[in-house]
Amino acid sequence: MKLRVEKMGINGEGIGYDVKKRPVFIEGALQGEEVEVEITDKQAKYARAKLLRVLKKSNDRREPECKFHKKCGACSLMHVNYERQLEYKYDILRQSLIKYAQINPKLIKPVKKSSCEYAYRNSFKLPLKMDDGELTCGIYMTGSNFFIPIDSCPVQEDGLEVIRNEIMSVLNKHNMKDFDFKAKLGLRTLIVRGFQGSFQCCIISGNDRFEDEVVNELMAIEGLDSLWQSVHLNKFMVEPYGKVMVHLGGNRSLPFKHRGLNLNLSVKSFFQLNTKQAETLYQVVEGMVSDDNEFIVEAYSGIGAISLSLHKKAKEIIGIEEVNDAVSNANQNAQRNHIDNVKFVCGDAAEKLMQYSKRKQVDVLIVDPPRTGLDEPMLACILRSRMKSIVYVSSNPATLAKNLSVLSKDYIVEKIVPVDMFAHTSHIQTVTLLKRKR
Repeated sequence: MKLRVEKMGINGEGIGYDVKKRPVFIEGALQGEEVEVEITDKQAKYARAKLLRVLKKSNDRREPECKFHKKCGACSLMHVNYERQLEYKYDILRQSLIKYAQINPKLIKPVKKSSCEYAYRNSFKLPLKMDDGELTCGIYMTGSNFFIPIDSCPVQEDGLEVIRNEIMSVLNKHNMKDFDFKAKLGLRTLIVRGFQGSFQCCIISGNDRFEDEVVNELMAIEGLDSLWQSVHLNKFMVEPYGKVMVHLGGNRSLPFKHRGLNLNLSVKSFFQLNTKQAETLYQVVEGMVSDDNEFIVEAYSGIGAISLSLHKKAKEIIGIEEVNDAVSNANQNAQRNHIDNVKFVCGDAAEKLMQYSKRKQVDVLIVDPPRTGLDEPMLACILRSRMKSIVYVSSNPATLAKNLSVLSKDYIVEKIVPVDMFAHTSHIQTVTLLKRKR
């Protein structure tokens, strides 16, 4: 079948229409191109197709920098010029906000582009498998269980790539194997992250015991300052970490500096994956919060980087987070930076917010939920609590738009600032400012 690609989809795929006006999703195709495709999945309301040939090429198409681009699928827009990537992402955000929330697109500011197209990720989680007799790390091909060994990734920071190769060299020197579900032994996933030349590694495994010689050789790797093992025996890994955590060597947490703050990250705590763009993101948030507030609440506060950076803007700030390790981290970070008007509590965001909003008026609520957005209890709590303003940090335009549609009952959207955290992917972060209607 020959098709013309009319627009781009939310996952970076091209969309054409067949003779029945049914949308056909084509991975790797670009808007404006004429393509030859093979239908791979036909449903009543849509179809999916494999790109066979590009008959008329877009001027925005370029050769991807990654040799695994077609097999991996993680960087769905790497074959597109970066400036055009930003336009696609802006348009996806714009369409979602109009479709689900009837938001005036004039409220959307230009995308704040990433200062780095490549080598921006400070972390990776890669599965481990045997390949040609050696333990290797790689990825699973999109939508399959087919493992692809990966020896380099252009979006990961250079230091990560060096550390990864040295870790794998030590593991293979000691004949470490991949996970055997029946034996409950072997290595499953390698997780590494780093800031300013200091790295933390966690190896997800079965009931393996790491010999002192292996630990010592790993800790001898330059820059590796924190080493952990996590025992995960479940067949399916919904969460990367198991219940048993073993500190093997070095520091228990990973120290780094961020926007004038001295922060520490425990192994299970989350931080933005693009360190440089995280600064831009937090600057945007800070710019939306007025000075001289009495009380600010941040829901889904993580290790507290946003709340701590706002400590001069309120007499009291409370961060709410359901991951206990992150809460401990955040309170330690407050102490480390001698900030005494910010504290963090562990619990469900909606329940804790309701408790605090009954106690006193919330001037500003900051929310940074997962990609699924705010759930119904949280939305109901916000509408009942009637805080003066909301700063909503989102990583999913569709769930953001649906949430804004609900919040529009009591709030007016003042502005929306897109921030590109992940070049070459279809993902876009946004920061939205809402003010309560008078």
